[in-house]
Amino acid sequence: MPVFISFRHEERLDAFILNERLLLEGITAQLVQFDGQGQSSEDLHGSFCQQLGNATHWVGVLPENYAEDWWTAWLLGAATMANRRVSLYQRGEGAPPDNLGKWPIMRERAHIDLFVRAYHDECTFERAMILPAGGGSWADRDNADFFHADLKAKIRRGF
Repeated sequence: MPVFISFRHEERLDAFILNERLLLEGITAQLVQFDGQGQSSEDLHGSFCQQLGNATHWVGVLPENYAEDWWTAWLLGAATMANRRVSLYQRGEGAPPDNLGKWPIMRERAHIDLFVRAYHDECTFERAMILPAGGGSWADRDNADFFHADLKAKIRRGF
């Protein structure tokens, strides 16, 4: 169950910290920078489609100024349509945009630990999706929705 982590150059430290924490737990992760410097939109689109297709979870590291970040919105739509488990990571005190309210937003390192726990719970309780999903199923959608609700509740409670 690999995790796809997308980030912009400015958020690379947060992405690397997230990646290292996942690796310490034995969770396979793939880091992909997506700010488009030196890459065409077609190259980025193809790369993201491939990465997302090879992952069960997507963590988007959000920039401070999310309003200018259309790639994250695009990835969010693609991940949702593919029934991937979606989580977002945004450091700082600013409130996230309203349109991201459905998905869990991690803000501190303790929240990464909660993501790890939710990830392992999926494996333990056999809610994990199997790749390739080949179009997915309602069970995948239900399991993804459960993952989102469960992680949001864990973050809200702090455990």
